[in-house]
Amino acid sequence: MFQIGVYLFGFIISCIAGLIATGIYSYFFKAKRNGFILSAALLILIAIASSYLLVINYSMVELGIIRIYPFSLLFVALFAIAMLLVNMLSYSNAKDYPDLPLLFGFSFIGAFAVATAVSILAVFVGLELLTITTSFMILLEGKHRIEAAVKFFLLGSISIAIFAFALSMLLPYDGQLALAAATINPNITGILLLLISMGLFIAAFGFDTALFPFNLWVPDVYEGAPTNITAMLAGFNKKVAFVAMIEVFFLVFFAYRSSFSEVFAVLAVLTMFFGNLVALAQKNVKRMFAYSSIAQAGYILVGIATASQLGLEASIFYIIAHSFMIIGAFAIVLWLESKNIKSIDDYTALGSRNRFAAIALTIFMLSMAGIPPLIGFAGKFLLFSSAISSGMVLLAIIGIINSFISIYYYAKVMNSMYTMKDEKKIKMDHYVMVVVIIVVAVVILFGIYPQPMISIAATASKAILGVS
Repeated sequence: MFQIGVYLFGFIISCIAGLIATGIYSYFFKAKRNGFILSAALLILIAIASSYLLVINYSMVELGIIRIYPFSLLFVALFAIAMLLVNMLSYSNAKDYPDLPLLFGFSFIGAFAVATAVSILAVFVGLELLTITTSFMILLEGKHRIEAAVKFFLLGSISIAIFAFALSMLLPYDGQLALAAATINPNITGILLLLISMGLFIAAFGFDTALFPFNLWVPDVYEGAPTNITAMLAGFNKKVAFVAMIEVFFLVFFAYRSSFSEVFAVLAVLTMFFGNLVALAQKNVKRMFAYSSIAQAGYILVGIATASQLGLEASIFYIIAHSFMIIGAFAIVLWLESKNIKSIDDYTALGSRNRFAAIALTIFMLSMAGIPPLIGFAGKFLLFSSAISSGMVLLAIIGIINSFISIYYYAKVMNSMYTMKDEKKIKMDHYVMVVVIIVVAVVILFGIYPQPMISIAATASKAILGVS
């Protein structure tokens, strides 16, 4: 079993190198179709190999710099699938697709570095690489994307600067900056440095995960970026940032969890209310989903705030669930934008113009609102149950209230789609349809029968707590 694990690890590394080679080939030879086929095949192979290693519970620190264990393997597989879906959306809609596979490859390396990090420095480098490559992706479509790219780059730069400052606080105690329990001198200076470092890390990750009040420009970036990249920002980048947050706080600061638990609880409440209440006033569907995504970050934070194995399990489950839900939603938004359908009013009669698209979008929105028997309901049930189990009953109640608030703005879109009829049909792009079908299958299947995903999330949460 160990020998198989070593071979598969080498295979994954080879596939990642293949992504870069494919990107170079696509960029220089403008090989759109071949570039897509090769990159998609490599991402599928990475997902399969990682999933197999997860099933056999393979654990090993490779080369002294990469930690392969259930937690990292789960997210390597998720990131590969999420990147594959974004790749498909980009292939069918991006004007300069041959330039994207290389950037996708470097973005995946950043995500892989975060998921498999042994030191906090690897997390730092991975997040920085992801920010830079995504900024270039936003810029590819032309000058009208400059504002979104600059705002995103500034947000990322602020986050990285604060992250670096936080690292400097830990450096005197651990020259290697290992992702391991922090050992702080039990004097006033040591405790003060610990608290300052934790506060700085919270702020740094707050920018990356779009927590309130660090999300000022996030909706502008989501609206101004090409929608295929918006899907990546919400379904890929933000999830990488949450993985980094979990690693730092559950590996480095877990012994001091009472210090960050209450802060995360407050941020969860503020983020949920901010995202949901501002989403109520939106008329542009893309911007509405941007604020909805902010609120969803608050739900994920509920499980992290409990600082418990059950809460971490719930957060991991919901990270996976929301990655699929939001990519599916933005896939439909992307396709409709190509038809110049952007506002909630423009969605009028979509139910009769393309019934499949209307039903799929309804499923995604109901799932994000937490309506059974969809995956979003299973995730929120786990999150709020973990909060109650940890004695945070008020946090669970506030989460439930916010779920009810979200129903209102989702209902506005659904009402617009089904209230009128229009015989003028619109046909969905084949690649968008494949993405939507995959996501619908995941949302329904793991909503009705969530146990396999719950088991995987439990395995991953136990693995990272075992390391800590």
